Amino acid sequence: MRTAFAFPFAVLAAVALAAVGSPAAESTPKLKLTITETLLANIHGGDLLARLSGDALSGGVVASPDNRHEAHPVARFFGKPMVLAMDGQAFGPGLAGIDDDYPVTWSPDSKRLAFVARASRRSRCSVVLDGVEQKQYDAVQMPLVFSPDSKRFAYLAKKGGRWLAVVDGVEGRDYDQVAGPIAFDAEGKRVAYAARAGGHWFVVVDGQEGDLYDIAENPLFSPDGTRLAFAAKSGDAYFVVLDGQHQKEYDELSAESLAFSPDGKHFCYGAKRDKSWFIVADGVEGKAYDAISYSVRPVYSPDSAHLAYCAARDKKVMVVLDGVEGKAYEDCREPTFSPDSCRLAYLAQSKELGDSEWRTRVVVDGVEWPNYYGVSHLSFSPDSKRLAYFAVVSHSFIWDTLAIVVDGVEAELHASFFWGTRLVWDAPDRLHALVSRGSGARIVEVQIADE
Repeated sequence: MRTAFAFPFAVLAAVALAAVGSPAAESTPKLKLTITETLLANIHGGDLLARLSGDALSGGVVASPDNRHEAHPVARFFGKPMVLAMDGQAFGPGLAGIDDDYPVTWSPDSKRLAFVARASRRSRCSVVLDGVEQKQYDAVQMPLVFSPDSKRFAYLAKKGGRWLAVVDGVEGRDYDQVAGPIAFDAEGKRVAYAARAGGHWFVVVDGQEGDLYDIAENPLFSPDGTRLAFAAKSGDAYFVVLDGQHQKEYDELSAESLAFSPDGKHFCYGAKRDKSWFIVADGVEGKAYDAISYSVRPVYSPDSAHLAYCAARDKKVMVVLDGVEGKAYEDCREPTFSPDSCRLAYLAQSKELGDSEWRTRVVVDGVEWPNYYGVSHLSFSPDSKRLAYFAVVSHSFIWDTLAIVVDGVEAELHASFFWGTRLVWDAPDRLHALVSRGSGARIVEVQIADE
């Protein structure tokens, strides 16, 4: 078995494992998890007749990023207006339709809310932002986008057969086609998106049109806003345009894999030549694989010194850290660095011997932790010493038993999750989540202590 970590990670991992309650550190005291619940709101399913008729859209509950709020659409029967409920209270104008294909969008600071609705079932649609209905359009393209500082808001809309970007309520130039997502820089000062006119694609940056290509897509700013990258194609050649410069050409690119490091100094993406895929990091091609994960973007550590990504070879998937391959599994997902950049955890999926069902386990610091029927939302504590996640601890045709797991210690929830539910650390020894039990949205607080 090959180790997943190269020096200095191997040394750092050994030190970290001695300090946390993982299965590999038997001398570490067990943890005691104390759970308290607070009812945030009742989840309204609409009028009884609306529920019986299938008009109620009570399943679209979306948790805010801080997991302290929820929002969900509520249908009414006999043409009464549909409303959005936020924390159990009506929010925004009453409208005829809130489409499940247009999920509620929260701002990063959890203080603002946007969604798409229709004034009547066959009418044009409009965005509702902060409870106020905006201008109506023929169509709105998802996703709706807030800037990282939550102060700005943008989306792509169709008007009279033409497409345009609406940024802070101001319409940009119209085009034959536009493509999201819209990109903001970290401070919300710059905005970019892809557009097509006259058979050519280009990237519009701060209202200025760039060079023409057969394809241009997925513009991405560096966190400091000084650099811009996007994927492009001319003829048969695919390439990245970085800082306005045409990079090396390849047979194919993964536009979703473009990634900047937090300090903006490093950049990588997935590319293909002949039958091999590889990561190109700072212009240097990495090892060849059968595939680079489309769904898992490469991730840099918070200090920008390390790079991890998921790659496949011989129908097996592995996490590659700084060029060093980890153990191969049926699938790997969610590579997550600790805040201090010294630890890495990810999800690994496989079938256990004699078991017909897939199981998922956490691999942290190169060590396999116990497997579950499902695992999600890896989250390190602010001091990087603890790791928490959601797990399905038992599974049946009727009911799954869910738990919050901290360093291998389980606290059963007897609840289900909303879209956007995750674990949020409030302190090194305290975290919370927003879950559903019965008809209520509940905030679950977890206090962590050594036994």
